Formats: sequence, C-alpha cells, structure tokens
Amino acid sequence: MSATGRAVLSGRLASCLVAAGLIALAAMPAAAEAGGRTSIDLRATYDARATIDWDEGTIVVRSMARITNTSGRAIDYLVLNSFAAALGRMEILRAEVDGARVAITVEDQNLLVPLAARLAHGAATEVLIKYRAHFRSGSAGRDYHFSRANGIISCLRWIPWVSDYTPFWESDWGEQMNTAVSPLVQVSITTDIPLTISSTGSRLSSDGLRQVFQARDVRDFNFTAAPDFETLAGDSFDGDTRIVVYSRTLPRQPMLEHAQQAIELFEQRLGEEYPYPRFTISEASGGAGHESPGHVWLGPTLSTSQLARLVVHETAHQWFYALVGSDQPNEPFADEAVAEFLTSAFFHQFDSGDCPSDRLDRDISYYGGCLYEVIYQQGSVFLEGIRRDIGARHFWAALRQYIDRHRFRFGSTEELLEALRVHAEVAGVDLLPRYEERFPRLY
Repeated sequence: MSATGRAVLSGRLASCLVAAGLIALAAMPAAAEAGGRTSIDLRATYDARATIDWDEGTIVVRSMARITNTSGRAIDYLVLNSFAAALGRMEILRAEVDGARVAITVEDQNLLVPLAARLAHGAATEVLIKYRAHFRSGSAGRDYHFSRANGIISCLRWIPWVSDYTPFWESDWGEQMNTAVSPLVQVSITTDIPLTISSTGSRLSSDGLRQVFQARDVRDFNFTAAPDFETLAGDSFDGDTRIVVYSRTLPRQPMLEHAQQAIELFEQRLGEEYPYPRFTISEASGGAGHESPGHVWLGPTLSTSQLARLVVHETAHQWFYALVGSDQPNEPFADEAVAEFLTSAFFHQFDSGDCPSDRLDRDISYYGGCLYEVIYQQGSVFLEGIRRDIGARHFWAALRQYIDRHRFRFGSTEELLEALRVHAEVAGVDLLPRYEERFPRLY
C-alpha cells in the first residue's frame, strides 16, 4: 500500500465500520475531521519502563517514543495504539511532545497525540507517555489480552505504538491493530514479587526484581509473566534459533517439538529464515492463541490436538505478520489465510468448515461468526487449490517473491494474489476467474 493510501486508511476503515453499524461517526478522530494528517509510515524506536504490582493487578508504564517522519509528507498528529486504553482503564499520568506537556485524546484503543507544529518529512519528535492501568481479572473474550488470570499476567499492546486509527474489536476472532516495524525496542520491567517473564525479544539482564529486554525489527513487544512458570529450552534443527517454552499447566515438550518442526518446514518452503534469534512460546491467561513477533501465546485450556495446531499456526505468523505485515483489520486474508494454509499443509489436512462459501476480500466485521471458517479455512483451501493447479514449484516461488519484496514492510491481499497470478501464467493457468469470484472488490 502506498504512503498516501495508508495515510487515509483510518478514514476508510471508520467509513467501513460505520456502514456496518459498528461505530458512529463520532468515533472518527477529531484531528482527522478537522483535516489534519497522520501516517503509519513513520520510523519509531521505543524505550519503555513498566512497574507491575502483582497483588493489586496494576501496571505503571513510562514510554518514550522517538519518531521520525518517513511518510513523504508533513503530518499534524500521531495515532498510537494501546490495549491498556481499551481494556485496562488507562489513566494518563503525563504526556509530553519534545518536553512540552500535551493533552492526549483517548478514543477506544487509540491515543491521539497533537503536535505543536506540522512534522515535516525527515523531521523527528519525541513523545513521552506515562500511564497507569489495571489488568482484567478474567480471561473471557478479549479480556485475556490484558489480564491477570489463572495465575498468569498476559500483557498485549501495552506500549503506545505508532498505528492506524482502528476501533477496538470485541469478537474472539480477527486482529484489530495495524502497526509498523520498529528497528529497536528497549524494555525494563520491575515487579513487586519474583516473576518469570516470557516476551518478545531477548532478556539482556536480570537484577533482583528488575528485568531488561531488547528487541529489533518488531511490530510489537508483548509478554506474559507468572511466579511459577516452568521452562523448556531447545534449538531449531539448524541451530540458528533458540526456542524457549514457558508454561504452568501446558505440556512443554510437544510445544517445543511442533515449533522445531514448523520452523524447519516453513524455512524450506518459503526460502526465508525464521526472522529472529529467539522464539518464545508461552501459556497465556486465557484465549486460544495469539501471535507476536518472536513470541506466541497459547491458552491454558487447549486440548492436545488444539495445542499442536495452534503452535504451528502461530509459528506461521512469524512470516506472515511479523516478517511481512498487512492491514489485518481490513484484509485478514493476507495473513490469516496464509498462516492457516501453512498450518494445514504442515498437518496435510484442509477443512473448509460449515459456513457457506463467501468472498475473501472483506474486513473482519463482515463475516460475523463465520470469520474463522471463511477467512482461515476457506482461505487456506483456496490457496491449496492454487498450489495444486499451478504446481508446488510455481506456488512456493510466488510466496518467496512476495516475502522478498515486503520483508519487514507491508504487503497486501492484492499484492499476494498478483504474485501468485504472475507465476500461474508461467504455468499456463489463468487465476482471474477464481479471483473475480472470491475477490470482487479487487478484481
């Protein structure tokens, strides 16, 4: 997607959700209504310090974002995203832009940060945000994303991160954020009791109750923590990736083994190494599964077969989400269908589900209770049909080309389909008729 297109994405998404009856026009950011411009095409590094009170179930965060405008045009305000606003009753304690106090507008999961003057292309600014939030005490629905439940803290989207303006999505399926890659994230977490922390990135040091982490080239930094996590460590089969499994109740050995097998297969098929030196797999406070860069969550109540499949699915997201980003709320096919295809290929088991056949080019709000069966399952079957018809050599070459063009950047459903179409033509197969049927918005 172009910089111009991404700059207006918040407006297009809000318009789509307005049409679907999910939000009101009042949910549009005030700066956008006044004609102000923002962008996700910014280079940002983050230095975040968190203090956690386990007994009180609170977190106090001080985050410094150093942001350079790389969008090609001047911007008037920033959109940052944090689930602490949507789920944690966020209380802003202090907000500054370049050392001057500012008033942040909190709308759902979006933090709208005003700039004193337009930020020109190439110019930089520093944004300091300090807040207090409360972890949810339950793990139903989306609550587990920001909760202390079942003996575990799960903390997702806690660093205010450069993002598109996106309404919070209550449904259990579908991702409701769109974030850009940061070249460097530094994190310090201090706890009131000893906690074992599983996170994005790598732990640099541990001194008493304070632990320091660092991550590079990530779209987010998330973590889980528990006083009684047990761990199992191993390496990928090629020895390039350290894999560490954290859990209270889930079996660690099969999780490690499925991650090792998935990394080996996906590296072979996609022609691209797993993108980080470390992969952490953690039991979470609830939910089913969730991906983060170099770090995935698995729910505590999963069956053996569910656990195996979700380990593989979330591992697949390390290529299609972490390495190649996409507009997850508006174009879920570009990451979820591909991740589910890789998972189904791993298990040699494809299932289109029970929902009626439907188009694959709509946003997450369109599908209702059929989002999983249409986008994930029907989407994976659709891709398997292409692989079967054009042959494995052409199919995997197309995915490799798509990854190579969008490494640590944003791809899209259309760009993915076009990569497949070009290679299909070489194989003598015309994909346009099936594209026109399942992707009428694009074809």
